[in-house]
This record gives sequence, C-alpha cells and structure tokens, in this order.
Amino acid sequence: GRSLAPYLTRLNQIRREHPSLGDLQNLTLHPTTHDAPLAYSKHKESLVAAGSKDTIIVVVNLDPHHAREGMVDLDLQALGLDPEDLNEDGTFWVDDLISGQSWRWGQNNYVRLEPRAEPAHILHVRRSR
Repeated sequence: GRSLAPYLTRLNQIRREHPSLGDLQNLTLHPTTHDAPLAYSKHKESLVAAGSKDTIIVVVNLDPHHAREGMVDLDLQALGLDPEDLNEDGTFWVDDLISGQSWRWGQNNYVRLEPRAEPAHILHVRRSR
C-alpha cells in the first residue's frame, strides 16, 4: 500500500526488542565511501545476563530520491565481537530485521540502498551464544 504505518510499526517493534537501541550513550559512527549512506552501530552488554550482548548496525540512505551505494568500514571493536562470534575468515553473520535476509559481514561491506524499495538496513549481529 501507500501507508508507512506497517514500516513504522516494524521499526517500533525492533526498538522494543533490542536493548541497545534504548541507550543514548552507545552510538558509534562508521565511515562510508559516499556521503549519502549513513552507518552507525549501537552495542549493549546486559548487566543482568552475563555474556549477553545486543549489537545493531544501521545503514540508511539519506537521499530520498536516488539509490546510493558504497562501502561501510566497521569499527569491529565497537561491535563487541568475541573470537567465537567470528567465522574462520574473520566475518560474522548479520540478520536484517526489516527484510529478513542474512549476510556475512566483515570490516568492509558493500551496500546499495534504494529509497523506494529498501531505504535502510537494520542489522542484528548474530552471536554464537
């Protein structure tokens, strides 16, 4: 349809389900090779459940009219990755909470975002535990 209501409902659901998104002190900006995609992450370790980590990577297209693409250079330390979270080649799994797709990401990642189809990725870093 033409309504943003389902998309906004999903964004609010994601915000409620991920404690890292409720904290204002945990934002890390990540460089991109183009000025239109903005990339940041939010990471939080639970004080209640030892070893419980919640990490979200957001990449959004700031151009409302054109598709934009580029590379995102992640600060892996800011993501709180443990060695067991990484694959043998140093990559890790992310799950897009909007599209349902999963990818292997590493320090440098290609993204292409189209404002009318997929204006953003909201990626949850998958943990081995």
